[in-house]
Amino acid sequence: MFRILIFALALLTPTFANAIEYVVNIDDKAIRNNVEQYLQAQTFSENTRQRRIRRESREQTTNALRAMGYYKSTIKFEEDDKQRLVVNVDLGEPLLIGESNVIVKGAGAQAPEVLSILQNNQLEPNQLFSHQAYDKLKSELSRLSVRYGYFDAGFEVSEVKVSLARNTADINLVYLTGERYTFGNIEVQTEDVNPAMILDLAEFKTGDAFDSVKLGEFSQQISETDYFKSISVRPLMESREQQKVDIEVGLVRKEKNSYELGAGVSTDVGVRASAKWTRPIVNSNGHSITSELELSLPKQQVYASYRIPHENPIDDFTDLQIGYVREDKNDTKSTKYVASGTRNWRWDGDWYPSLFLRFQREDYIQGSTSDSKDLIIPGGNISRLRSRGGLDPNWGDNIQASAEFSNSLWASDVDFVRLTTVNKILRSTNKHRFVGRLELGGIFGDPIEDIPASMRFFAGGDQSIRGYGHKTISPLDESGQLLGASYLATSTIEYNYQFLDKWRAAIFVDAGTATNDFTDPISIGTGVGVRWITPVGPLRLDFAYGHQNPDSPWQIHFSIGPDL
Repeated sequence: MFRILIFALALLTPTFANAIEYVVNIDDKAIRNNVEQYLQAQTFSENTRQRRIRRESREQTTNALRAMGYYKSTIKFEEDDKQRLVVNVDLGEPLLIGESNVIVKGAGAQAPEVLSILQNNQLEPNQLFSHQAYDKLKSELSRLSVRYGYFDAGFEVSEVKVSLARNTADINLVYLTGERYTFGNIEVQTEDVNPAMILDLAEFKTGDAFDSVKLGEFSQQISETDYFKSISVRPLMESREQQKVDIEVGLVRKEKNSYELGAGVSTDVGVRASAKWTRPIVNSNGHSITSELELSLPKQQVYASYRIPHENPIDDFTDLQIGYVREDKNDTKSTKYVASGTRNWRWDGDWYPSLFLRFQREDYIQGSTSDSKDLIIPGGNISRLRSRGGLDPNWGDNIQASAEFSNSLWASDVDFVRLTTVNKILRSTNKHRFVGRLELGGIFGDPIEDIPASMRFFAGGDQSIRGYGHKTISPLDESGQLLGASYLATSTIEYNYQFLDKWRAAIFVDAGTATNDFTDPISIGTGVGVRWITPVGPLRLDFAYGHQNPDSPWQIHFSIGPDL
């Protein structure tokens, strides 16, 4: 009896065989791939008979072929010496489109997006009929309606009549868009900041034509304020009426205080560590406070910033800042105290200008001389960063320029104008990548000996001219120590080749000078390196030869971060 019971349980218990291995013989790759997907989706129990496997495989093959427009194919099965099921297919004549009646009616019939879809559809008479193309057209029209607010849209007629006698498919597709909805009331649900400030981030207002992409951009803009840990921007579809749909914005603020710790390493500054404290929302007007400490052996700095947003908390704000910076590197020792106010905003085309007023007191030793300077510096910056590809971009450029002014007319100790610009460009194609950089700077006014050490120009290092130590290229004073320069000109040309998924090889040439009269020789560095793509950006290891660096021509450079 026990043996009979075990035998009965074995019959009732479902067991599954390993997936059947198929070999599909069809010359057309797209059709072959479609058949393989249909066949591999099947499952059979261990005791399924061969006759059933072939019958159901024939059905799936037929369905896959008809989806691609082949209704008169011949299918034969055989088994090869590796016990694989071989599917031999003679495609036969393809099904052609006979009549094609594709019509869009309603308020959206003449919309550019609808006309573009209709012009590019693949359902013209005498073309190969494909269910995939037919379903794609229907999906595109439906998605378009959802994006642009044709919420009452639908298909009045949606049919395909296949005639095997004529080997044709007649298409009859009529789509009614209905009226386009507009944005209704926009309700911001938060007690932490002024709702008007959030509404200023939207690129639409009540009464504008609906566009779901604008809702996504609005949500992204809110995220960039860094005020909230949870953001929900959704249309209230269930209560829409009179061709209007209200928008609900639900926001949950971040914790009252946030803390960050960081660490890094590079050959310019060695090991560095940082700590940051932020209070993202101080009051209902969106004011915020940030304080940051950065430590490395050659440089230590701490600053606190109070941000006051105006119409737009992302692009339109004022920063009030105080800070302390101490640097001890090569022949430079500097202690600097800074207080500043900066007005920031945005121009069309991703340009970010700013105007600032900075008070700066600096005690310094540069080479064999020491001094102390009090400066009041008005000035301005402008920048534009464009990139595609996230932390490891494959295309982009970065333009930065600044102008600073100091004059005894407003009680500064030194008269000068300081101009700088940095331009970077990145282009790539397939496995090839090209990076270029040009940096220029100039100080015009009092002699360089009167300019504070932190404002003089030096070259050399990871981000300047490789093959030379950090800030080691400069004119020398009478004692043979680094003096600092009035002018700076450096450039880079680099080529990368991707030889593995996360690895690139690099070859580069850097050249430039820091000089007071342009009689100093051009310093050139050449070398090779590798790039490892990490979640925080490319990690760079370079071996560079400094052609004008006789004491230590070979330098190893190590750094991490985006190319731009």
